[in-house]
Amino acid sequence: MRHSIRIGRVFGIELRIDSSWILIFVLVIWSLAGLFAAWHADWAPWTSFGVAVVAALYFFGSVLFHELAHSLVARMYGIPVRDITLHMFGGVSNIEREPPTPGAEFLIAIVGPISSIALGVAMLFGGALVTGYTGTGTDEVEANQVLSHMGPLGTLLLWLGPINILVGVFNLIPGFPLDGGRILRSILWKSTGDLGRATRWSASVGQAVGWCFVALGLLMVIGVRVPFFGRGLVGGIWLALIGMFLRNAAVQHYVGSAVHDALEGVRSRDLMRTRGAWVEASTPLRVLVDGWFSKTDGDSFPVFDQGRFVGFVSIDGIRTVPVSEWDTRTARDIMVPVERLAVGSPDEPVYEALRRLGAADLRQLPIVENGALVGILNEQDIGRFVDLTAARRGRPAPRPRHA
Repeated sequence: MRHSIRIGRVFGIELRIDSSWILIFVLVIWSLAGLFAAWHADWAPWTSFGVAVVAALYFFGSVLFHELAHSLVARMYGIPVRDITLHMFGGVSNIEREPPTPGAEFLIAIVGPISSIALGVAMLFGGALVTGYTGTGTDEVEANQVLSHMGPLGTLLLWLGPINILVGVFNLIPGFPLDGGRILRSILWKSTGDLGRATRWSASVGQAVGWCFVALGLLMVIGVRVPFFGRGLVGGIWLALIGMFLRNAAVQHYVGSAVHDALEGVRSRDLMRTRGAWVEASTPLRVLVDGWFSKTDGDSFPVFDQGRFVGFVSIDGIRTVPVSEWDTRTARDIMVPVERLAVGSPDEPVYEALRRLGAADLRQLPIVENGALVGILNEQDIGRFVDLTAARRGRPAPRPRHA
């Protein structure tokens, strides 16, 4: 989710939308406009379109409500929440630490489906109050007639209600990292007393569920009616894509668990480099290019000014300056000052430092103590350590980009 846009903040939690969300938002509006036009032949096209836009906004607001429930319960347990990001397959709460206990994991996981189902029931109840329609004791023909005479508000509520219930029930499927998979992990964690093992087992179930969705989606594409999902090209492709998304997410969590086990008890001071090239702030960019970036494999270097650590200069910064200015501009002009840098501490667990690297999209992290640079933690060195640890234990080496 590196291509996301900040849209606001709720309860101190940053809200973001991934670029893929824009595509699904447009598709949902297009689909609902057609659906509402079929339900209400007497509606003008702009009415169907307007209600579809409102329905899509409220639907994704419901997804946000679901994720907020997870995030707020996580914060009750003192777990930081970086942000909530909406994407084409729903939403994700970027919770920065594992829950402290199986009970906390269970509550954080289950509150999302409960919130969606409760919201859906409330919307159905509201729809019944507005329209007087409960759906009981009516056949399909009568239901369609009643539906065709509903106004925009009733239509909106009676569509959103079942959809939210469906979202809640779907998330209870025991495929990690769905909420049901996290509930399964909490049960396995409680049973085994081992979070790593519980994560790997539930992630394996998640991969199986993902592949199952892919298979069902392909059956739908070739015309087989799948219970609950139906059949058809578009629905089948969409279900297969969801399956691949779940499978890939489960693999990432499996790898993350293995990396966490390999880095258990390791601190930044254990892996950081305490020696290496550094740049004086007054160094001209041409000297920097010819003497540092051209002759080493480093893509960034710490910058010092009269012995004081003041920032980091990177090859990306060089690219922003025209070649004609390389003789007149210095490292100070393009460096990222220390005040804006993501930094770590020597006693910080390496796994947490790896998360910090991921959040900042960096490959190396300055390690600072009492305002002084004491080392550099490189993602490459962390990966090498994980490989060697896995080799000692006789296991395949996990190869993450970031934890």
